[in-house]
Amino acid sequence: MKTSAFYRRKKGKRAVNPAVIAVAVLMLLSFMGGMLTQRALTKTPQQDANLSYIDGIPVYTDFIPEGSRARPGQTREIKYLVIHETDNFSAGADAAAHNSFIHQNADADSGIVSWHYTVDDHEIYHHLPDTETAYHAGDMMTENGGNMNGIGIEMCVNEGGNYEQTLINTEKLCAQLCLSYNLNPDKALKKHQDFMEKVCPARLINEGRWDEFCAAVKQKYTELKAADAEN
Repeated sequence: MKTSAFYRRKKGKRAVNPAVIAVAVLMLLSFMGGMLTQRALTKTPQQDANLSYIDGIPVYTDFIPEGSRARPGQTREIKYLVIHETDNFSAGADAAAHNSFIHQNADADSGIVSWHYTVDDHEIYHHLPDTETAYHAGDMMTENGGNMNGIGIEMCVNEGGNYEQTLINTEKLCAQLCLSYNLNPDKALKKHQDFMEKVCPARLINEGRWDEFCAAVKQKYTELKAADAEN
């Protein structure tokens, strides 16, 4: 009698062809891999402990690591909110992209830059503690300067982004910071241009809208302060 292609008889027992065993093992591994992938895709997302909100705007806190060259760690008195624009017009150059950039370049050999917040039309990233100095104003660590005493805020101007909504989100952030640190918006709001010869925030300056921006911050701050007093 001829033996089967998949087994042969030996001492009354059926012996499985090794090729069949190999195929079965591969199928099992493939199935298990698929199950693990499915679990990863369908598992409940972990709550982000570093997520907060300012008037409905998500704020992601992702600080540059301590000891990085871009994080000198020097604490100071907060006197100013220094407003910038990223001047990055590329599609996708939003707050999350700038958060990745600032982390990837935190220990660059040269051209060190750092700031506290990046704002776009749908979210905000918080890169450094407000009470620490940063390198954004271009004035070294001059006493009463932008780096020494300012919170650096970058506004995104990327292609596809809604600049008007970015302005509104920045106004809300500034109003909240003024309230949190007891700052007078009339004195605290500064342009990057106030600390060095650079037209920044460029669009806001070139369109003659700086006073409009400051007035909107002041209005939101007054509303927040009134609501805080009632509570």
